[in-house]
Amino acid sequence: MSNEVTHKAAAVKKEASNLRILKLSMLYFAVGMVMLLAAMIVAVRLFPELVEFQSMRNPKGWFLAHLLLLGWATTVAMGASFQLVQVIMRTSLFSRSLGYIQFVLYTLGYLFMIAGFLIGEKLIVIGGIFIVAGVLIYVINLAMTFILKKEWNVFVYGVSLSVIALMITISLGMRMGLSFAYEGYANHYAKILGGHLWFGIAGWLSGLIIIFSIKLLPMFYISSKKPSSNAYWIVSIYHAGVWLQAIGLWIGMAWIGLIATVTMLFALGWFIIYVYGIRKLSRSKRPVGVVSIALHLIPIMCFLFLIWSAYSLLYGSHSQQHEILIYILVMGWFTPTILSYLSKILPFLWWAHRFQTKEEKKNAVLLTNMLPERRMSLELVGYLMGITVVIAGYLLAAPLLAMIGQAVAVWFTILYLIELSRTFRY
Repeated sequence: MSNEVTHKAAAVKKEASNLRILKLSMLYFAVGMVMLLAAMIVAVRLFPELVEFQSMRNPKGWFLAHLLLLGWATTVAMGASFQLVQVIMRTSLFSRSLGYIQFVLYTLGYLFMIAGFLIGEKLIVIGGIFIVAGVLIYVINLAMTFILKKEWNVFVYGVSLSVIALMITISLGMRMGLSFAYEGYANHYAKILGGHLWFGIAGWLSGLIIIFSIKLLPMFYISSKKPSSNAYWIVSIYHAGVWLQAIGLWIGMAWIGLIATVTMLFALGWFIIYVYGIRKLSRSKRPVGVVSIALHLIPIMCFLFLIWSAYSLLYGSHSQQHEILIYILVMGWFTPTILSYLSKILPFLWWAHRFQTKEEKKNAVLLTNMLPERRMSLELVGYLMGITVVIAGYLLAAPLLAMIGQAVAVWFTILYLIELSRTFRY
């Protein structure tokens, strides 16, 4: 009996860190993808109305936005960050139990919040409290992991800056939630909303994609390019631009916003050069698959941001422009990038779990053959075509066109998620 206990203890001790929290990460991924599918399907019904009004600034628009940003993108980003911190830093997450507690609090929080946009403002405040608690636990868990590892690199630096942006986003969102629910909390609402969007969309999610791309693309492309001081500068200059955007908005000085935009464009241009350098130094002869779409989306998104910035400078800034840009970023960059990276992350995690022993590895399927990446690439292109039609419908004020585009995007999303689930057939 004692020998059996000893063997079990040894097995636990030798268990790889990425497998130790496999169930936790898969829980985040699964719930995030369910929320994505729910949001995409709901959008088919909501988009005609939103396009007809030419505005997302209403309870239904906020409902859809938070379902995508909190329920989908942030949930998956949290689960992925737990795994990537362990793999990249060669360590274990500080506390698996805190990860589960965070998941429960955070999930309850955004469910209450999105319900509040439809049935009652008080639920927004309740949801906000749960979300704040969940985010604080998330931050503590990551911070303790970094502290105990005692290692400083560009990944720790970039993730830390993005997490700070997340905390500011949540605090500003809570402030807006109070303005919805109670009188007397509506002071500076436009400035708070602007800061909430800049730190949430640009600082947290865009910043996280930038730092994840810097670390993950060399792995995906099997590239000899390693993070250098350039990566620190790219991340630093980009986040400086985000902070300047929020400061300029708050104090009402347009010239600060202009400097911020130039700063961000400079950082993004440098980022494009950097990631294409990764592909250039690739040592793999095999096609990288769906990830190539994520790579090519980077210059496209940067170009669209440049167009948006130039138009705002020449003709002034309007809420409709902001809404279109946010939609493009969320549906045209965040979502396909996350989906493409999951096509590499999920097989890696499941392969390591499924084929642990030497005997199992002898008969194991090749990691690169676990998913039909050529077909998945076509499905992701189909998704992006649908999103393009939605944007055209919004710009042309054509509700039916937007609904058709969204239906196309939903269909290809379902196909892609089915393909991802094929990972677990082994």
